[in-house]
Amino acid sequence: MNTRQLEYFVSLAEMLNFTKTAQKFYISQTAITKQIKALEDNLDTKLFNRNNHNVELTPAGSVFLSQAKIILHNIEEAKERVHLTTIGFVGLLNIGFVQGYEKTSFSDLIFKLYDKYPNISVMFFRGTEKELYEKVLNSELDIAFTVYNEKEMTALLDRYLIKSYSLRVVVYPTHQLATRKSVLLEELDGENIFKCSEFHDVESILLMVSANMGIAILPSYCVRYLNQSQHLIILYLDDKSKHVDIAAIWNKENLNPALPRLTQIIESINEEKHNLNES
Repeated sequence: MNTRQLEYFVSLAEMLNFTKTAQKFYISQTAITKQIKALEDNLDTKLFNRNNHNVELTPAGSVFLSQAKIILHNIEEAKERVHLTTIGFVGLLNIGFVQGYEKTSFSDLIFKLYDKYPNISVMFFRGTEKELYEKVLNSELDIAFTVYNEKEMTALLDRYLIKSYSLRVVVYPTHQLATRKSVLLEELDGENIFKCSEFHDVESILLMVSANMGIAILPSYCVRYLNQSQHLIILYLDDKSKHVDIAAIWNKENLNPALPRLTQIIESINEEKHNLNES
């Protein structure tokens, strides 16, 4: 049994005419007859009652007709999904992001991806800078949004710079600098400073600061939704040379066809922002 035989059978069952069925497929009536006979032999049952003047489905043929249509539909659907997967319209993306980045407009990017390609599923992984670079290199992640580190960029990695974020200093309300709006880096000499690169999650850092165990220097996106009621004071780090660059990084040898769909959206968003800044 093959799909061509099923197509011949369905067409003959609908037309009940060997000549018209043969004309539809541009083959001889004899060829249609042989294929139907082969199908009947394969099923070990008679699908049509036929004589010189009439063709009609047998009860078994009527049952098989509905099943044959389902089989052909499923085959076409499977072919379409394979095609869409090949060109990146269907698939799975494993996306990593550095701790704290979920507090940015990151969700807007994912919304645009899902809105344009609803059949691309997404799995998320939040990790440290080191973990994300390693997992992208090993193809455990298709793409990661992390702190750009030139030292971690090998020949296999590609990147797209997303945005630069200024730094913030987080202190306990009774800290001597708590009444200030901004501080210089040199004013923090001697302080016990917690940084993202040293801990697995931002929440642990903020918990230690709120317990007055030290202060933290964090990218601005990490403290975007914090307020003083949480026993934390946020100060600007008055040094424009100190910032964190976030980049999307991916492995050049990653063949996931859904990946270019996401990188194209990233580029289009950044182009829109660039055009707005110039206008």
